[in-house]
Amino acid sequence: MDAAVPPDAVVRLPPRQSPPKPQTAAAPEGNGTPPDRPAPARRTGRQTAALVVLGILGGLFAFLALAFTVFGADDPETSTGEWAALAGFLWAVTALLAWPAVRILRGTRRT
Repeated sequence: MDAAVPPDAVVRLPPRQSPPKPQTAAAPEGNGTPPDRPAPARRTGRQTAALVVLGILGGLFAFLALAFTVFGADDPETSTGEWAALAGFLWAVTALLAWPAVRILRGTRRT
């Protein structure tokens, strides 16, 4: 293989001081294998209680937001802007209740 390279195309480099250390190949994004991270910690009683409370409140607000989104537009006393603002507010509250629950679920594991 080296014989096929013309001598004027070869670049001579000084020898390396130490041999390079092999690097672990990182998994490419999107192939389904999670990156190397430590195992999640066990879920505590407080975290489980928080999950229950946030799940119930988030579910109730999601139901309320869905009901208002679907049926609130037909109310003749509510303008389109008011309906959109209130529906957006209800969905934002739902997301704010779900976010900590998702963080707890992703950071912990069941016992």
